[in-house]
Amino acid sequence: MTPSHGGLNPRLIGCAVVAMVAIGLGFVMPEFATLQATNWVLYGLLAISLTLVWGHGGIFSFGQGAFFGIGAYAYSIAAINFLPTTNETISSVLVAAIAAAALAALVGYFIFYGNVGDVYVGIITLAMTLVLFTVLSSTADPKYHLGDAQLGGYNGISGVPPITLPGGESGTPLSVVQSYSLVVLLSALIVAGLYILLHRPFGRVLTALRENELRTQLLAFDVRLRKLVVFSIGGGIAGIAGAFYAAWAMFISPVVFGLALAAQVVIWVLVGGRVSFLGAFVGTLLIQSLSFTLGGGAGDATPIVLGVVLIAIVLFLPSGIVPSITRLALSKRRSTAGEAPVASTSATREQRQTELPFRSASSGAALTATGLEKRFGGVRAVRKASVKFSQKGVHCLIGPNGAGKSTFFNLLVGRFPPNKGAIELDGRLITRMKAHERVRSGLGIKLQVASIFTELSVRENLWLAAYGRSRNKSAADMRSAEMLDWLGLADRAEDVAAALSHGQKQWLEIGMVIAAEPSVILLDEPTAGMTRDETARMAAMIRLLGQSVSVIVVEHDMEFVRALDVPVTVFHQGHVFASGSLDELRQDERILDIYLGRQGHQHAA
Repeated sequence: MTPSHGGLNPRLIGCAVVAMVAIGLGFVMPEFATLQATNWVLYGLLAISLTLVWGHGGIFSFGQGAFFGIGAYAYSIAAINFLPTTNETISSVLVAAIAAAALAALVGYFIFYGNVGDVYVGIITLAMTLVLFTVLSSTADPKYHLGDAQLGGYNGISGVPPITLPGGESGTPLSVVQSYSLVVLLSALIVAGLYILLHRPFGRVLTALRENELRTQLLAFDVRLRKLVVFSIGGGIAGIAGAFYAAWAMFISPVVFGLALAAQVVIWVLVGGRVSFLGAFVGTLLIQSLSFTLGGGAGDATPIVLGVVLIAIVLFLPSGIVPSITRLALSKRRSTAGEAPVASTSATREQRQTELPFRSASSGAALTATGLEKRFGGVRAVRKASVKFSQKGVHCLIGPNGAGKSTFFNLLVGRFPPNKGAIELDGRLITRMKAHERVRSGLGIKLQVASIFTELSVRENLWLAAYGRSRNKSAADMRSAEMLDWLGLADRAEDVAAALSHGQKQWLEIGMVIAAEPSVILLDEPTAGMTRDETARMAAMIRLLGQSVSVIVVEHDMEFVRALDVPVTVFHQGHVFASGSLDELRQDERILDIYLGRQGHQHAA
């Protein structure tokens, strides 16, 4: 089955129930309370946009307030100009959403395709917010207008039309209760849409990206594109919230681009729980209601009280209010129900791993590196390295620390671009391909430290690997089930990967590589941290894989290399120093000097 589909309908039902209750309250609350509630729900919708971007996409951004403001300004300008003609402002809300999403897409493109680090994303989005504040605050001169909409500088735009539906000679403005009901209904629909999106493959990949961006890329997913998409969607949602805010206040000013709102959104999400859409509303309502309540009685002490509340929540509920309560409820349910018995498997892993784990016969592919060079400043880590790996079989790369083999490995993987040289996969030039494109072309990559998704289940890890190349949900379901059985982890399928032992994590990552059915497999020290028995099984498995595909192993463990008994290439000072069998290389005095050392040679003898 496709991972994490269970529980979708109950969440949607819960969303609908909460929305109906909230709408019902609007008919019994005083008008002022309904106005205030509308404002808070809109802020909650703004927080939802950050929950998507940060909580699910792993992109920390101070820019949601800016997209909120752009949406508000776009709505105000469009509504002022178009209402006399169209007799409605719903189209102006659409303009606001498009404007905010377009700005998010533009900024996101330069951030994600420019490979900007995570820390700098927050800095750039904060700078964007402050730039917009400065620019719009400088538009007080009457010459700054768009049609009939006067920008107004720091004083902003007044006379913004409320939400108006078609009907009558000049449209039908919504009442306070109607506006509140529409805002609640729209928020519920957006949350429901996001739940559906996140329970599709896109959402599962997004969860993987948030936890381990590198491994997600090495499963053939373009992480830049997915970040851009989620950032743009988040911008659009913030823009919609901004549009309704401008219609609610019938006024908008550059204050929305200030530091206060940019920081408040982050606080709301932190308090409620950054992975919870419900938490976004809970955090917003809690902080805003406290601010409103304390504002009259606590006076200047209000920020202090709010600060104490925030610190207490961060210290005692670090994952936020809603996730913490949910986790507590689940733990009590498990303790009441007791531990489920663990199913045992009749066949051992060794028995399963005597057959090739490929669903169809593979002819493998030749991987050729020609004249590769890589410089880091003035250091030449790889110098004119040329190696050809055959279509099938196992090949080891060895060398002392600093020999350049790891850099060479990363050049093959696509983590570093070479300064010179070419890489071909079965005659196809892949030198300039990104890592995810190389994986789609047939490379399978295992890193030295087990790189898996620890917060996801074992099944989900394998499902993502299978889906990465096939892009077929049914095929990924079948493939992940096959790999669970082949790895001997079927009884741990629903356990989170973090619960596995170190050796099992290494096996899981190997299984993820194989699940994609690559034609060339690159392994960086695959036995690191394994026991002697696990190392022996790994050697047997690699030899088995070599019967079908090309397997390239970077390894320090000479006992493991000897157990593989395969061709070996020695790296020294960034270039290929020698090639041959391990026994042949051990007779080379030069290699004993640079790699094993004289003492090592005498000890081995």
